[in-house]
Amino acid sequence: MFLRIITSLILCASFTLGSFPVLNRKGDFVRASYDSYTLTLCDGETLDIRLAGGKILFGGSASDREYSIALCKAKSHNVVRNFSGGGTSFTVDVAHYMDEDTLYTVIISYEVYGVTVTCGDNIIFKTGDDVHFWKSVNYEYNLETCSELWTDEQSLKECLEPMNDVECDDPVLIAYSDRICAGASDDWEKTFRIYYYIASEMAYDQAEANDSSGGYQDGAVSVLRDGKAICEGFANAFAALCRAQGIPAVVEFGIGFGDYDEMTTRVPTAEDWADHAWAAVFLGGKWHFVDPTYDMARVYNGRNDVKTYAEETSYYLLPLEAFSNDHRIYDADTGHGIPSAGICGDDATYEITRDGTCHISGSGRIKMPSGVNCFRKIVFEPGSNITTISKDCFSDCDLITNVIIPDTVKRIEDGAFDTCEDLEYVYLPEGLEYIGDEAFDYCDELSYVWIPDSVTHIGKWAFDDCPRLFISIPSHLDGFNDDYDMKPMFIERH
Repeated sequence: MFLRIITSLILCASFTLGSFPVLNRKGDFVRASYDSYTLTLCDGETLDIRLAGGKILFGGSASDREYSIALCKAKSHNVVRNFSGGGTSFTVDVAHYMDEDTLYTVIISYEVYGVTVTCGDNIIFKTGDDVHFWKSVNYEYNLETCSELWTDEQSLKECLEPMNDVECDDPVLIAYSDRICAGASDDWEKTFRIYYYIASEMAYDQAEANDSSGGYQDGAVSVLRDGKAICEGFANAFAALCRAQGIPAVVEFGIGFGDYDEMTTRVPTAEDWADHAWAAVFLGGKWHFVDPTYDMARVYNGRNDVKTYAEETSYYLLPLEAFSNDHRIYDADTGHGIPSAGICGDDATYEITRDGTCHISGSGRIKMPSGVNCFRKIVFEPGSNITTISKDCFSDCDLITNVIIPDTVKRIEDGAFDTCEDLEYVYLPEGLEYIGDEAFDYCDELSYVWIPDSVTHIGKWAFDDCPRLFISIPSHLDGFNDDYDMKPMFIERH
């Protein structure tokens, strides 16, 4: 998941009217389906934010503390008006300072754990004398996909266990976690320290993000030792450091809107791929979303070139309403499967069970529906006669670790297992004839593959960017790895 960081990401944005999909037929910004939501503060207290008329009303369980409120309009990155408030409830009258046909961001700042933190993804607009939350293209979509984050005892326990790239049981990682959290009073402070450490002490690896070759190792231990990563590495580190403290956390994948212009114009389709990773953490009886990449204070550009920016915590413990403004949630690396069933071919069906197994039955060609990839194991049921694994069938199924391809399969089409980042072993049967382009590209954990003599074609980059791979190739297949960005570790002929 290689998000190109936008170092100009800031908290304030404004947009003038145009042919944006966030506008209705009258040319007005679309109002969100809610007029209030609850912000969870870093120490676990809550602050309700509600819009009524031209005012913002603040209240909730938060104790008597002081807040700074900035109303921003950000095409010019200017603060339109600063406000202050305090106590358990207060009101800010903003309509007088707002123009119609413009989006504004409300930035809320306060002191906690000795630092100033901000919540800055609260986007509003004005119509007449009223202000409303802006409707994102992602919110309703995310309501469905975030339901994968279960809160039952078994599911939360699974979110404490080690998994590939989230090595929460590694002694090195445990030492990092204990050092970061030493002296913290509770899980809220521990989680904040972990997030703040990643966002302020580590660096976004722009040099790696610009590199076209694969094989990037983004396991939590490697990331912590190296001190830099790209988005998935930060998410892995956050989840692992939390789990080491007994705090459930998961890595999530989806689309990150790189700037506010993209946020207002881009409407994802079923063909769009996940291009970003972040995390979610379970605190106070609910799941919260965090994105350390978007709050990254340092950027590594290669060699000794490190740029430092203002430290931010704007994407920490966000409610779904605010997080959805620039994030589209596809799935999370949870230990369970979401029970479901459906069609995956003209004569084939699938069923996903609670234990994360995808059972495939039937015959002929199979293709999993777009977005259905929350499973850890693939089982081809006895009596099935699957002959073709279609293009992109299991692409981006991050959790599967091994696959036994049945003897009936003759063709594995382009990208069938592309970016299956946890896949370590695949069995290819005698009788297989065709392996398509990029069929196993970016399977960077893949360790051993035997290509049977029956294979007559291996497509371009079929096993590219698999740096740990030991692969055995029939002697009649020459030049299969020409033009690879990263060749397998070892190639033998048989």
